[in-house]
Amino acid sequence: MKTFAPLRTGLLIVAALCLSVSHAVWAAGEEGPEHAKINTADASPADPGSYEIEVVYGYEWANHAWDANGDRMARGFKREHVATLTLTAGILDNLDVNIGGSYDWLKDKANDYDDSDALFGPVKGDHFGDISFGARYRFLNNESYKLELAYSTGFTAPTGSWNGEKEIGTGQEYWSWDQTLEASKDWGKWTANADVGFALPFGDRLGSARGTFNADIAAGYQILPWLQPELEVNYSRDFVADDDAYVLALTGGFVMPINERFRLNTGIQRAVAGQNEDKTTAFTAGLKVAF
Repeated sequence: MKTFAPLRTGLLIVAALCLSVSHAVWAAGEEGPEHAKINTADASPADPGSYEIEVVYGYEWANHAWDANGDRMARGFKREHVATLTLTAGILDNLDVNIGGSYDWLKDKANDYDDSDALFGPVKGDHFGDISFGARYRFLNNESYKLELAYSTGFTAPTGSWNGEKEIGTGQEYWSWDQTLEASKDWGKWTANADVGFALPFGDRLGSARGTFNADIAAGYQILPWLQPELEVNYSRDFVADDDAYVLALTGGFVMPINERFRLNTGIQRAVAGQNEDKTTAFTAGLKVAF
């Protein structure tokens, strides 16, 4: 039961926030539904001259995994607490830039230090994670069809700690060039997002990493000006030299645009299929402030 204590606490906080928000005064006007989602990218950039700060807390855990054949098997308990901070600045019409980082607290009773059965552990680690920075350019904004298309590109710098004999590493240990195509579409109070991207690793510490492909699709309905329930399908595949790994997950959550300055997000993601990956469950709660 201790495993779910952070989840219960997070849900109680979200419930209290929802009760408070329900009494807030906010006019939706003709703004339409909020485009942001939990784990799917958004094609809408920040307005020129504006800034956004987003703080997100995530808790992920697993005690099962999928082997190379996609069969489920037991594994030692694993959990991860992550606090992320992202700053976005609107530069021009249709263009913004961003930079983000995190701090991670890790525990993994099945950690394999050198990918062999000879040396296990350590089981804990905490440190700053990698830093990512990039830009998003919206190359299509069709008002008639309520359709937006954008291209994001940037880099991830290996500023997190490396795996060692004393603690679990919090970084990927190599640079990567990240690029994503993103789409947002409205139908009245309905909104949909989709993205497809690839992270190309480079540098001296690649190991067996050859890149990561991801694809996501999400849909939400703005039932109230401040409340949009949403569902997502998330797919990620790691290409490695010896044996690829993939995971398919479902996300359900709530996007809550309190007003033009504040937005709350909360959701739960559950991995439902995979290969050479952990069967994880993750809780996420975030706050965005625009000014």
